[in-house]
Amino acid sequence: MAQVATAWKAPRPQPEILPATVGQAAEYMAWFVNRRAYTRQTDRPDEHSGKYYFYQARNRRTKERLALDPVVIQKHLAGEQTIGLYAINPETQCSKWVAIDADYEGAYRDLRTLKWELEQDGVHAVVEMSRRGAHLWILCERPLPARLCRTYIYSLALRLDVPIKGTFRQVDGIEVFPRQDEIGASEYGNAIRGPLGIHRANMHRYWFEDAPSNLADQIAYLRSVKRLSAAELETFTQGVSIPASVCGRIAKD
Repeated sequence: MAQVATAWKAPRPQPEILPATVGQAAEYMAWFVNRRAYTRQTDRPDEHSGKYYFYQARNRRTKERLALDPVVIQKHLAGEQTIGLYAINPETQCSKWVAIDADYEGAYRDLRTLKWELEQDGVHAVVEMSRRGAHLWILCERPLPARLCRTYIYSLALRLDVPIKGTFRQVDGIEVFPRQDEIGASEYGNAIRGPLGIHRANMHRYWFEDAPSNLADQIAYLRSVKRLSAAELETFTQGVSIPASVCGRIAKD
């Protein structure tokens, strides 16, 4: 009987597992974890789309949502698993950070434009490359109102003609996390891949641009980054409003 030839497939790359310390996990939690709910990226592609989706992390037996803890963070930093982080804490409607996600042609140029403009305000934004583009992160001194964070970034983007996804019939453009001004007590909003983790689709780890590519130096770099203060944010957004055409999209996020 003749054998049917099968197409050769390259072996799937293995993730580089790095040692991550308890101290590194603790600092990461202090900077990026604003609530304990989280998502996790699948280790295998969806059989229909081929995508590596993020799903709600739940207890297999009880189906209850799992809570982030230092052990999970260590596994994320090590590369054993990849998590997604929610921006808004529903008890305060505040976020510890702002992330600008851009994954379209010309995205890196637009993020560098935003970064330069932020620096003119004295705001230090850090660039993290991603599989299809890049992320721009702003860390806050303390959790700040999601509504004001979004108002600030959207106002800058509009002034600089940086495209905003979903507005003005714009298919491609930046997405701002937090994605909502506020959420209900039982809601979660939208999660974004936690920085310094490995993207399971290509098993590649994306580092922040301005520090050497190792965990110790990356953590030290993040430790040194200037944080956005409440007083600064209030100054930047005083008297600023977002056009109704953008607000309509914001409400649907």
